[in-house]
Amino acid sequence: MESSVFYIAAAMAFIPTMVIMYLLLRKYTYPRTEHPYFNDPQFFILFAVGLIAGTAMFLAYTYVMNSLVGIVLYALIQCIVLVAVMNLKRFRGVSDSIFYGFGFGLGAGCAGGTGFIFYIASATDKLGESVDLAGYAFLFVMAVAMIAQYSAVGINVGEGIARHYPMQFTVQAMIANLVFWVIVTIALFNSDSVFMYVMAAGALAVSAVYLYFAYTREIAGLVREVDQQNRKGRKKTD
Repeated sequence: MESSVFYIAAAMAFIPTMVIMYLLLRKYTYPRTEHPYFNDPQFFILFAVGLIAGTAMFLAYTYVMNSLVGIVLYALIQCIVLVAVMNLKRFRGVSDSIFYGFGFGLGAGCAGGTGFIFYIASATDKLGESVDLAGYAFLFVMAVAMIAQYSAVGINVGEGIARHYPMQFTVQAMIANLVFWVIVTIALFNSDSVFMYVMAAGALAVSAVYLYFAYTREIAGLVREVDQQNRKGRKKTD
């Protein structure tokens, strides 16, 4: 039974993860552009690292999910872990880092979303009950929100690494992440009422707006700067 629940959880998290990856990256790499803005193998390495880190962080989350203080610390630690990985010398001051931050966040969010669905569904099954259609809809919405949220955090932190201002951008990410996880916690604390679904929709809205801002303002803005620098470089050589 648990294996089937895991496969369901994995599908419900990995499918939206792949959709988000495709939609956000397609115009910045092959075949849409002859000059990709990042290295594909490096992106997928960070994505894989994110999956591992996200799994470890979700295991920690299961111990603090019923404590508001624990959730506050968890929201901050999520950002710190990302900074610790991205603040390596190879990523500092490199425009690609914003994409690698996105890759790490996307992987970690996917692992967290998978873990969330599996944990709640398995716990319900152990109580002699089963998750109904509305319950799976709630879990799916929450998983997509987690994927979008940590992807946006990755972009936010990645830009800070690229611009040599890691802590300034990390503080922004911490504030947004804290708001998100407080909403998630309120939803779980109201699991016996319709308010749970309202807060789940709120969590998805917050993460979607955050990711939209990160994509349209941060990635697009940095790409414009790279294009301008490349044009200037070509004019000088001409």
